[in-house]
Amino acid sequence: MGQRIAASASAYLRQHAHQPVDWWPYGDEAFAEAAARNIPVFLSIGYSACHWCHVMARESFDDPRVAAYLNEHFIPIKIDREEHPAVDDAYMAATQTLTGAGGWPMSVFTLADGRAIYAGTYFPPTPRPGTPSFMQVLEAVCNAWAHRREALELQAATLAEHLGSVAGGQTKMFAKALPLPTSVNGSALAPALQSAIRKLADTAHPTGGFSPAPKFPPSPVLDFLLRGALALGSAASLAGSQASDTLAVMASSALADHVGGGFARYCVDERWKIPHFEKMLYDNAQLLGLYARAAVQLPDAQTAELCRRAAQGIHRWLRRELLLPGGGFASSLDADTLMPDGSHAEGATYTFTRRQVAAILGEPDGSSFWKLWDGAAPNVHGAPTAALPGDDVALTIALAHVPELGEWPELVGAFEKLAAVRAQRPQPARDAKVVAGWNGLAIAALAEASVLLSDPEMALTAVEVAEYVHAVHWDSGGDDVAARLHRISYDGAANTSITAVLEDYAAVVLGFQQLGVATGDPLWFERADEILSVAQSRFLINNVPRDTAGNDPRVLALRAGVSSAEALDDAVPAATSMLAAALLNRAGRSQLSAGLWPQSSEHDHVHEIDGEAPVHRDSEDDLALVRMLLGFVPSIAPTAPAAVGSALGVATRFSYGSSTELVISGGTATEREVAVRLGVLSGVAQFGAHNDASVVSRYPAGPKGQLRIYVCRGGSCHAPVSDLPALAALIVPGLSRSVLRRLGAGHSVES
Repeated sequence: MGQRIAASASAYLRQHAHQPVDWWPYGDEAFAEAAARNIPVFLSIGYSACHWCHVMARESFDDPRVAAYLNEHFIPIKIDREEHPAVDDAYMAATQTLTGAGGWPMSVFTLADGRAIYAGTYFPPTPRPGTPSFMQVLEAVCNAWAHRREALELQAATLAEHLGSVAGGQTKMFAKALPLPTSVNGSALAPALQSAIRKLADTAHPTGGFSPAPKFPPSPVLDFLLRGALALGSAASLAGSQASDTLAVMASSALADHVGGGFARYCVDERWKIPHFEKMLYDNAQLLGLYARAAVQLPDAQTAELCRRAAQGIHRWLRRELLLPGGGFASSLDADTLMPDGSHAEGATYTFTRRQVAAILGEPDGSSFWKLWDGAAPNVHGAPTAALPGDDVALTIALAHVPELGEWPELVGAFEKLAAVRAQRPQPARDAKVVAGWNGLAIAALAEASVLLSDPEMALTAVEVAEYVHAVHWDSGGDDVAARLHRISYDGAANTSITAVLEDYAAVVLGFQQLGVATGDPLWFERADEILSVAQSRFLINNVPRDTAGNDPRVLALRAGVSSAEALDDAVPAATSMLAAALLNRAGRSQLSAGLWPQSSEHDHVHEIDGEAPVHRDSEDDLALVRMLLGFVPSIAPTAPAAVGSALGVATRFSYGSSTELVISGGTATEREVAVRLGVLSGVAQFGAHNDASVVSRYPAGPKGQLRIYVCRGGSCHAPVSDLPALAALIVPGLSRSVLRRLGAGHSVES
């Protein structure tokens, strides 16, 4: 029956090609068939790594009886949500509206025009308390279609009007412009941002994060807290402690793969002991950047070391498990392991019994691993399970607390032995789909981390992936074809039928911009600018954002014809926030070439940029767009900060000396390296090349070649500084003295 999807490039669709369900791929043809046969549509939306998608497939879609009923009464359509994010977002909004919850697999019933009439997520094969069986759902929808068609039509119309109203309300969030910063050291936004930190502290969960189970990594919020800890005055300490607590819990928990590197999607229990074992590129990309920043920024040496190892572990895992032969990162590893007998077992690759560990490492002997091991028995149905002592019970690998510095050598040795055994087991399947936006997030994180952790291998990985994305996913257009970015590629070839969304454009731009900062290669800024300009023309209509440039008739019908842009974060940062960050970066690269710094250290004033055309003549327009894209921050920050962490992070950069640019002249190699690291922590938009003769002539070193650093921030250029503590006080004032000493910046350098 699966001939229509058997040749699909999507691994998720191919997983269902063997089934007796007569699956259609998403597109006009399937909906036209529904109209011709005068029957409803059943949309099944999921993704390759999804455990519960596999469960429902085995229980229901493999069942000939269920399949026969589906085929007779519905047009069944299988959708890979990663290929069609706009479709997934629209129907997820419908599902959440109808049921109060969402997730995958998503099961939606629609009219032939795409408007939803009923929705849910996973349905079991037999009824459970409060949940009907899938067959009961099919029969109920079929009965309503036969006997209450007008009611279904009215319900679909009412839902569409509601979703359209919500989408319109989201767009209206961008109608008010953010207030301009009052200075590079303060902002009219300060009260709202500080209120956001206090609200997060009030809602912080005792076990880390900002919600009860299930426990997802709150990456955008953690980004805001780390940035706020460097800038937000009286709230900085509170921001830093919240970030440190959650990052430490996650990196020591079973969410982290201590044996193989990388992080799972989430944990089902409040204690972070039972992960949902799928591993997603977008999670690990964000966490890599966060842990690299934390490794440099956090004052506690033990936590900083844990964070450094977490970041490096993600990089090793990315290269080993997700990097494809031609370049580009695959999208995910499956939650399930395909066992030799053909069965699927969630997490079977990752867990160990006490008896197995004793055989590998030796009996419990007081070693670091045995003292710290604090795993639990997974339950694939999601029920939290306490740690169990039985020697033959498979347990996750989690640490009871942050290791002491002296415990790491033994721990690493134990992890390496466990990894050798684990490598011989069946492994989770990999979805080799390359998603442009997720690769952009990874490029940005790797580039930033390469500087913060002094790891050139990360920079090489970032360049390799970026070259792939530019060569395969970017089409610069021609006489008859507009320039565009392709969202998906398989086997080194872009799928030109799948349109990239704003998330893809913005994330790729951020990746290329950060790579330009890390490598100093202007080519990456040029490529970023080209893609950003196209993104503006496609996704900003009269300066109002929208998430997709497409006009999918089903998505429009589902929202009563209203296009939308989402300001709230999801598994990845909101696309509008990433666009704001990209525009802020581009606007910042206007000061460095203008040559406006005082030329002598005798000057101690701040010089305002007001007389020369910047490199980017539209930088003021860029800043105006940033203000519009973040205009909702003052109203939502004090009440729902956990939903808009990415916007808060960009707003913090915008408000507190945004768009830092540095020229570093003279000094020792170590001093220059520390200065660059401090610049990256501050969110520097560009470094001046100290080996560029034109730059050196305008911004000379201090007497006898000693260190001198020229700083421009937020349209103001400061007098040069002559030592690293002064630079830190200017651009990362929240950095502690202990961190400065650790970085080698705890002493002054005479000018």
